Amino acid sequence: MSQHNALPYKKLPNMWNYLYPFIQEGPEPVETVRQFLNSARTPLPGTKSLYVHIPFCDTICTFCPFIRSTNYQDKLQPYVDALLKELKAIASTPYVKQLKLDAVYVGGGTPSVLSPKMIEDLCTTIQENFTLKDDIEWSFEVEAKSATEDKLKAMAANGVNRISFGVQTFNPYYRKLFNLTASLDEIKRTRDLADKYFKAYNMDLLYQLPGQTIEQLHEDLENVRQLSTTTVDVYPLEYLVTSKGFLNMIKDGKVPEPPKADDKVLQHQFVNSYLLNHGYEQTHIYTFAKGDAAYKDFKFGATIYGRYEDEYIGCGQAAASYLSGMSHMNSVKTDEYIRAVENGTLPVMRAKEYQAKEKGLIYFPKHMKVSLEYLRQHDLPSEYWEKIEKHEKMGLVVREDGLLKLTELGKIWYMHVMIDLLPEAQKKTYDAYVDVMQKDKDFYENTELAIIQ
Repeated sequence: MSQHNALPYKKLPNMWNYLYPFIQEGPEPVETVRQFLNSARTPLPGTKSLYVHIPFCDTICTFCPFIRSTNYQDKLQPYVDALLKELKAIASTPYVKQLKLDAVYVGGGTPSVLSPKMIEDLCTTIQENFTLKDDIEWSFEVEAKSATEDKLKAMAANGVNRISFGVQTFNPYYRKLFNLTASLDEIKRTRDLADKYFKAYNMDLLYQLPGQTIEQLHEDLENVRQLSTTTVDVYPLEYLVTSKGFLNMIKDGKVPEPPKADDKVLQHQFVNSYLLNHGYEQTHIYTFAKGDAAYKDFKFGATIYGRYEDEYIGCGQAAASYLSGMSHMNSVKTDEYIRAVENGTLPVMRAKEYQAKEKGLIYFPKHMKVSLEYLRQHDLPSEYWEKIEKHEKMGLVVREDGLLKLTELGKIWYMHVMIDLLPEAQKKTYDAYVDVMQKDKDFYENTELAIIQ
């Protein structure tokens, strides 16, 4: 048994998934973005991606914090019309005209609520207005109930080569608790259709669920192997960013408490060891791939959690964008988004210029490695190298083969490393976000670590 003071950290963080740099309020956001996109600046070499957001769902998962709506039938076509118009407008700007896209990702919400005709129109608009590389990775999120064969066929016929669907858990109790209404037969059908039409297909699994035991997690992982997707993303449930209603159910005793902090660490170790021992390769801190999987490096993920030079453009309601030196976010309300686009205005609600040269280091724990030469080229302040030395002494990182790498211990404590690396001003913003969410949701999880076996 290891005592508390022998652990690298004394508690787990409350939040660890965020877009960096944080998208803060800046003056005149619409004009800031307009000037950037219409500037004559030349994009830096790096991975470039397009994100397209479809904010509608047939049902809402109990825990889901994302921008989405089930009351969409009357809004779907007007939204798609506005989205296509925004895509054309963004693609026509001088800056974006220079970009050659490595990846396209259509996410949500549930993009598979689109009809086959809408899917065709969306894909055609992207192909006709953006420059796509020959080896483009093109992903489309789907949900098992709405992922009909005619829709998947329309995706495959129009450039999509990878789909992702959220199983989250196979356990009947948790599926009912989370309002995951797709049947296991529908999930299996989606997997079989994916294998028929696409080179790559990913599934999402959640763990550290309320009251979840190692035995229940083991059963879920066994089912992951049986479903046999080419890749699997395995995410710990981040309670603070789940819906307020879900957290109220926990506080009211209608849902079990989250696992204790020590049990969360043990579950994390169990997930990694199980998948690695059963032939999967860890390609990202959350992603495990079969050895022969196509697109297992997941270019879009490498962009959003990438370096200063790696850029992504977000189109659609609540879509975020990061361009080297600027971050911005679109309106989070459907009607406001549609109205802005129809009026010929960029639907931007927030934008901030910030030269995040340290971005490749901040996000390196997500990728588990980063080039030391790359870090030196950016002439990062000494404080970052001091933090690296601190993590080396803790046994969390190592310099090896020209790379800064997470150790096996570091892969367990990756979220702490990522937060430790934040510069002071951005760390204050992070702390403020956590504080605001805790107060708004009146949820204060005990994340103290005690004893770990």
